[in-house]
Amino acid sequence: MKVSTTTIPPQNSPVTESDRWKLLRSERFYTLARWVMILLLFAITRFITTTPIWPIRIDSNPLVVMLMAYTAFSLLASLAVFLPGVGHMISLAYLIDIGFISLMAFFGGDQYAIFFPLYMLPLINAAIRQHSSVGLLSGIMAAIFYMAAFLGSRYYIDLRPIAMLEYVGLGLRSLILSLIPWMTNALAERWSESNRQSVAVAERQSDQALIDARAYRDQMRSLYEVAYSLSTTMDYRHVLEAALRESRRLVPYTCGFVLLSSGEEDELYVAAHQSLNISDQARKLTLTKDGLADVLRATEARTVDINQQRDLQVFDTLRSCRSACIIPLRAALRTYGLMVVATDRAASFTGEQIDMLTALASYAIIALHNAQLIFDLKEERTKLLSKEEEVRHQLARDLHDGPAQSVAAIVMNAEFIKKLLERDPKRVIDELDKLSALAKRTTYEIRTMLFELRPLVLETQGLKVTLEQYLERFKNNSAGTEIVLETDQLGDIHLDTKTEGTLFNIIQEAVNNALKHAKAKHIWVRMRSETKLLHTIVQDDGAGFDKAAVLRTYEKRGSFGLLNIDERARLVGGQADMESAIGEGTKVTIVVPLE
Repeated sequence: MKVSTTTIPPQNSPVTESDRWKLLRSERFYTLARWVMILLLFAITRFITTTPIWPIRIDSNPLVVMLMAYTAFSLLASLAVFLPGVGHMISLAYLIDIGFISLMAFFGGDQYAIFFPLYMLPLINAAIRQHSSVGLLSGIMAAIFYMAAFLGSRYYIDLRPIAMLEYVGLGLRSLILSLIPWMTNALAERWSESNRQSVAVAERQSDQALIDARAYRDQMRSLYEVAYSLSTTMDYRHVLEAALRESRRLVPYTCGFVLLSSGEEDELYVAAHQSLNISDQARKLTLTKDGLADVLRATEARTVDINQQRDLQVFDTLRSCRSACIIPLRAALRTYGLMVVATDRAASFTGEQIDMLTALASYAIIALHNAQLIFDLKEERTKLLSKEEEVRHQLARDLHDGPAQSVAAIVMNAEFIKKLLERDPKRVIDELDKLSALAKRTTYEIRTMLFELRPLVLETQGLKVTLEQYLERFKNNSAGTEIVLETDQLGDIHLDTKTEGTLFNIIQEAVNNALKHAKAKHIWVRMRSETKLLHTIVQDDGAGFDKAAVLRTYEKRGSFGLLNIDERARLVGGQADMESAIGEGTKVTIVVPLE
């Protein structure tokens, strides 16, 4: 392969004087090197010959004449660099250099070895500028000229016999001259190839960096678009549509949709979609234990094979797809639904693509969480008014049925004792004992009511001590129910005041309902801390009830009893659930975050 340092301008593009000067950069350098070599020849010739170098006379040494002729040629070659249209002639000037060096070696006599290194300049120039075969021919020609100069000088000038060792030296030097262009060309080609590979690697790295930069730009743009939608609208559905739309830009997929809870148990509906057919858009999905229910409880996204996921096979649009990435939409211990992105490609989703989808899904989670918070605030604002009125009625009933009746009885007993003092003083002592017992019972009822409303010990000694004191009051209850408090796994916990009060009220209501309605032999209150959560279970072995039947008539009941515990738990960032069946007792589970 020909190695050239000359850059060829594009076709149909005029070559300016500036361009031509740049194209002759190698010729200019070679011309400069030739003048350096001529200066060396002047120094060498001065020591070899006895005649003066200048001026040239008829009896001047032929070596001096050759040097002056070579100098004249170099001057013409230097001027030719500035003349347009002679570039191809300048490129062959190295052949004339070889000829002049050979003539000077011929006239140098015994000093022919001095001129041997001077062949290197034109031969290296030939190796770099010409094809390897041309360079090899140039080297062979230089070797022939050098041998001719040596032999001619010995036979026609010195007239001395040539020793065998001199023939060996001549052969070695000629071999070196022959191989120098070929070896230089090969090395230059290897270096050029290495440089080309380095450039290719650098270009690939540059292209990859550009691709990564564009991907990062697209990702930031998509995140911005979804964030902008989140900040400019209160409608979570717009944010879901934006998340699906921007996800398609970053991770091309066949179809995608978001499944949210419909309000029915284990039922999801399509809340937002991309490329779903009309029948699938209105589809509702019932979860199965071995299907999406496991994914819904997960905390991280996962990829699934659609052919092995029975719940997804009900969607007609997904029949042409092979794999899907499913991202749970969870926030604050609540699961809102799933984001499903499916593709018909054989290759599954990469880790980077899953991370990008998860990042976009996080905005959808925020939108859903905000929508839920707004809905909860509106609901709570309405319920607070009704609950406050109901609490007042309940408190009035409790006071009327309890302490008020007891105080009335105390008053009647006091009037009766006053009359006994006049009629039958002996009975006064017995009646005073009865009055004292009634007053103590009334005091106990009032303190119990105050304890249930807001126990002061809760603020001073914490939840555990408060529960121990509260449950101690029911130790000898009329129903004969045994209440067991298990706090061995509780550890050292810290809750804020609002969370402690809410959790105590939920436990209190669960225990009271079990005592009043469950007819249970045992009530267990179990508490344990796990990571950053406090788990509380209130369970009884009583009669239980039909939860589904109660839920159907709950709105007509007009009370905010045990069935709204989840609402109160969510007010402090937790969640609660109740399980019950006829004859199997009731189990209430409350999970709240630790401080």
